[in-house]
Amino acid sequence: MTTNAPRPVAIVGMAAIMPQAPSASAFWDNIKSGRYCVTDVPPERWDPALYYDPDHSARDKTYSKIGGWVREFDWDPIKWRLPVPPMVAAQMDEGQRWAVSAARAALIDAGWPNWSVNSDNVAVILGNAIGGEKHYLSSMRVRIPEVIRRLEASPTLQGLPADVQRAIVEETRSGYLDNTFEITEDTMPGELANVIAGRVCNLLNLRGPNFTTDAACASGLAALNAAIDGLVDHQYDAVVTGGVDRNMGIDAFVKFCKIGALSATGTRPFDAGADGFVMGEGAALFVLKRLEDAEADGDRIYSVILGVGGSSDGKGKGITAPNPVGQQLAVRRAWTRAGVEPGTAMSVEAHGTSTRVGDAAELTSLTTVFGESTSAVGSIALGSVKSNIGHLKAAAGTAGLFKMAMSLHEKVLAPSLNFVTPNENVDWGAVPFAVNTSLRAWPESPHGARRGAVSAFGFGGTNFHVVLEEHVPGLHKAPAKVFASAAIPQAGVSAPVSATPLPPPLPLRPRCRLRPSPGRRRCAAPSSSAVVTTPMSPPRSARPSPPPKPGVRRLRPHPTPRSAAPPCGWPSTTPTPPNSPASWRSSSRRSTPATRPHSACCVSRVSSSAVGRPRRSPSSTPARGRSTSTCSRAWPPTSRSSRRPSMRPTGS
Repeated sequence: MTTNAPRPVAIVGMAAIMPQAPSASAFWDNIKSGRYCVTDVPPERWDPALYYDPDHSARDKTYSKIGGWVREFDWDPIKWRLPVPPMVAAQMDEGQRWAVSAARAALIDAGWPNWSVNSDNVAVILGNAIGGEKHYLSSMRVRIPEVIRRLEASPTLQGLPADVQRAIVEETRSGYLDNTFEITEDTMPGELANVIAGRVCNLLNLRGPNFTTDAACASGLAALNAAIDGLVDHQYDAVVTGGVDRNMGIDAFVKFCKIGALSATGTRPFDAGADGFVMGEGAALFVLKRLEDAEADGDRIYSVILGVGGSSDGKGKGITAPNPVGQQLAVRRAWTRAGVEPGTAMSVEAHGTSTRVGDAAELTSLTTVFGESTSAVGSIALGSVKSNIGHLKAAAGTAGLFKMAMSLHEKVLAPSLNFVTPNENVDWGAVPFAVNTSLRAWPESPHGARRGAVSAFGFGGTNFHVVLEEHVPGLHKAPAKVFASAAIPQAGVSAPVSATPLPPPLPLRPRCRLRPSPGRRRCAAPSSSAVVTTPMSPPRSARPSPPPKPGVRRLRPHPTPRSAAPPCGWPSTTPTPPNSPASWRSSSRRSTPATRPHSACCVSRVSSSAVGRPRRSPSSTPARGRSTSTCSRAWPPTSRSSRRPSMRPTGS
């Protein structure tokens, strides 16, 4: 495989809000201990009695009520001295709160605010899909008039006395509205997906670029890809990136169940009993810096990102069906950008959604790429953090990235859960992967550094793959700065001399401003004795000159050469060498050499095919036989009809 020079990026700060884990340390402890964090739906989220039905064909129902739920997280804007008024906080989606809390924790982990990075050069690029759950609730409140109108049109209600009808309608309205929140000017900003990143910049006073990416289940790694591109391009000096997903409302459950994607029993990546994914929610954020900057600043570096690759599935069986060709492209591109061979990997955090067909297709794609590097059978540890917390959708890839970064940092291989019976659709005796089911030390790498990779594949055929390695100080040297310079000839080496004589230099002529400024005509020649000159084309003697137009005179060299031009309008008294370009003058015989003005300025007095004769009023016409310098303040003509024609070369 062809590789490129890597552009290493350091992970210098991390934070997480996960199911059964309000912090990064709690999440890492759950991963190492093999804790299963999937539970039934909390009663405050939605009521299974209203929406649950084990029948997969039941209309507008969910057959699954399990998931990875965030129960608690750190949120204290008053203590943190963040300008969040209570009315604004009440309108913020929970996902925005997670983003602010996790971004602050990740920045503090990286050394903020007492670090060397200017806040003007800190970007925030986060992955999120759909937004959150709040916009569903606000839409319900807005649409209550339609519900009331349907109720009032009910034949049963209309059969009741009028006062009873009004009471039923008002009780329904008030009960419905009491279950929602007031729509204010803070409602829309509190539920928009892009404001997740914008809120972080606003409250933490960061002025780098901020935006949100949506690549479905690959949103977090798509944000990581964009963040790294801007970082290595020096658009900013640090970036907060990762994924945030807080979308576990009943709407998502019902819609995913109609696709048949959810499991009602549990999450089992790569196991024969896998029957669908379990939804989860959470946030995993990182602070990234260029590796050379992080090393120079003495930062703690969790791991190093060598490259990210992305692709699309293109044409396939359907918009939701995975395509191995697209997945392979993303994997190949990541390792090409990383500058190392896939065979040097020792662990892969797979997408691993816990579907028999999807897991087998992913392993086929990975084997196609990694098998080309002659990796031994079962030599690469395989896992999926979805076995712990479920599928976090937009934050799924960054949850796996957190697991891989911490594994490299602590040099351990964390277990993947619920792998009992291998998936029968995979030939495990012919693939370079083996599911790691226990916590164990990560062996030394024969390639100088331990390396791993993370995959995330999203709805709609969008794929991303990330290559990481442990931080080994000095392994990656900062690229040398190259400055452009002229070539310096070596001693004793001379350039070849051509025997062909050089052509004589072209004659020069004064440069004059052709179009005068309003109110005053200014000469382009400097006030010093030097004449500003430009090369003059040689005369076209090979062809005859065109006959002059009626009333037009040609420019000819002055018979009496003169020296460098004096200031505009002064008489020239110093003789100039013969054939001097400063000797050009008008062919008019009314101008005498003693009083003739500088030829570069008297062109307005000359009429030829190069200089048109300007029209003047009778009062401004000079007497015959006098000096007729037109560099005076009489320019421009007072009449619009006396506009001076443009100059053109005569060729004579």
